Amino acid sequence: MTASAVARRDPVVAAPGPVRRSPRHVSAVITPVLALAATAVWFAGLRQVPPTQMGSYGLAPELSPVLLASYPMLVGAMAVELLRTAPRPGLLAALTALGVGGVYGLQPASQQIARLPVSWLHQGFTDYIAQHGHALIGYDARFSWPGFFSLFAFVERASGSPDPAELLRWTPVVIAALATLGVRALAATVLGDGRAGWLATWLFVFAEWTEQDYFSPQAVTYVLFLAALALVVRYLVRPGLADPSPAHPSRRLPPLHPPRDRLLAQALVVLIALALAPSHQLTPFLLAALLFALLIVGRLWTPWLPVLVLAAAVVWFALGARDFWLGQLSIIINGLGDVGSSAKGVTDRVVGETGRLVILGVRASITATVFALAVAGWCVLRHRGVKNLSLAMLSLIPFAMIVLQPYGGEILFRCYLFALPGLVLLGGVAMGAAADRMASRRARNHSHHVVAAACAWLVLLALASATVVARGGNDAYTSMSRADLMAAGKAHQIAGAGQSIDVLVEYTPLLSAQVGQVRQESLTSVSVGCPALAEALRCVKDHAPTYLLVTPSQENYGRIFDDLPPGWTNSLVRQLTASGSYRVVFEQDGSVLLANEHSFTAAGTR
Repeated sequence: MTASAVARRDPVVAAPGPVRRSPRHVSAVITPVLALAATAVWFAGLRQVPPTQMGSYGLAPELSPVLLASYPMLVGAMAVELLRTAPRPGLLAALTALGVGGVYGLQPASQQIARLPVSWLHQGFTDYIAQHGHALIGYDARFSWPGFFSLFAFVERASGSPDPAELLRWTPVVIAALATLGVRALAATVLGDGRAGWLATWLFVFAEWTEQDYFSPQAVTYVLFLAALALVVRYLVRPGLADPSPAHPSRRLPPLHPPRDRLLAQALVVLIALALAPSHQLTPFLLAALLFALLIVGRLWTPWLPVLVLAAAVVWFALGARDFWLGQLSIIINGLGDVGSSAKGVTDRVVGETGRLVILGVRASITATVFALAVAGWCVLRHRGVKNLSLAMLSLIPFAMIVLQPYGGEILFRCYLFALPGLVLLGGVAMGAAADRMASRRARNHSHHVVAAACAWLVLLALASATVVARGGNDAYTSMSRADLMAAGKAHQIAGAGQSIDVLVEYTPLLSAQVGQVRQESLTSVSVGCPALAEALRCVKDHAPTYLLVTPSQENYGRIFDDLPPGWTNSLVRQLTASGSYRVVFEQDGSVLLANEHSFTAAGTR
């Protein structure tokens, strides 16, 4: 008997037993009709939104009402299908795929190039390894964990160095789809094949607002983390995480899968651990912590597995990342227990115009809703006699990272991201219990079915809408245009070794095409130290970069965060050119590249 079969038979977590197929009814066709209509409406309302059109509320206010109408229709299809007497797994999977595309594909489809400048920075690191065959030591801490960059450098060379723009643009959709598959595998194993498992999956799709799915090591390693966790929970854990049976740490039970399957699962987890160790600083340590927790409560059958996962991470940190920690050991040590810096990283972000503060409130509301559903799910499990702490540990252990390292002020976002699989499993239990109860009353009272569908629709729609708003909330300054990319390319084309390409703030698609040769800095970075964008003119004259790249995204950033007047970047460009210290060498659609007159002439550039 397989573990999945046991999960399906478990009366505590599984969906109701098989029932007779209901006769042909309008509910049998309303789901696919709504899904097709939602897809057609989404594409019909799709249009490009340049940064110049966006304000402090980001992308959502600029979207077509036609496109926005697709989300209630899609969520309605989900709610109707979910509350059928016998939900159809194939249709549920198709609805999940549409949800991923509708939420995570919105920005790539409505904007010209990949958002978030760090995506382009990572592409530059990848290019460097592809060209030189090794990382540049001492240049950036991320080069001490080069696994991700090396993988894509290999792909780049093997494929003949194609244009990376489309890869970077659509990476969030691919990462979100793979992560959703990982959560679905977890949910099917822990909660069975019923409504609770699908609801948990949809909660993940509609509650991941952190935008950590861009072209980056943490995005790929997060998918690997979910894959390893799904393998462990499915093949190496007994009793199950939502199983009421008690576990005995001193007398672990072997999983019900054949030895060959267990051996293959262990080998795959070890391979994933070996891939994680040289690719990201946090992910392998967190995976090891969760495995140790499962071992301590007597659920994990293989006691050596968390030891090996941790050993791989420690060995790489000690040897492979030696150049990083030798020069920054004090930073690592000082960060231990520095909860204040972690909290400050959140409070420092509560600045800007009203729209910016509203977006922060939406993100907080999504997080609070997910936690509330998780608490409700925990109460449901306790009522059903499930007293083990496994799911609670999956949800809470990631927050222990707060006391280890502020991680540049972003640690709380990473904690939420890694806790999300456990949180949505508990949330799926809560929503699944309500859906099962209401669906079972359908034959007796049609009004109960209507109320259940309406409640499920409202909760899922609220989360989906909030996540669309939250994910696009920064797009006024994190999205970029083809003109920005052309200006950055022009800068790298004419810049020589030892020269610098500066920006007012970092929201530009600088490619890092000349890593280690051309300096690329932001005036507001620590190394330059410009106190405020209001003093940008003086900072540019004092720092005297060889090239200065000015874009509409930087204009928006100054308006939203520093309360600068509209057109402040145009005024800066006029003053710099009027002074004779800079001249324009590229200009298109608001993107301007300025060259320092002295350096430009001395370099002999024409």
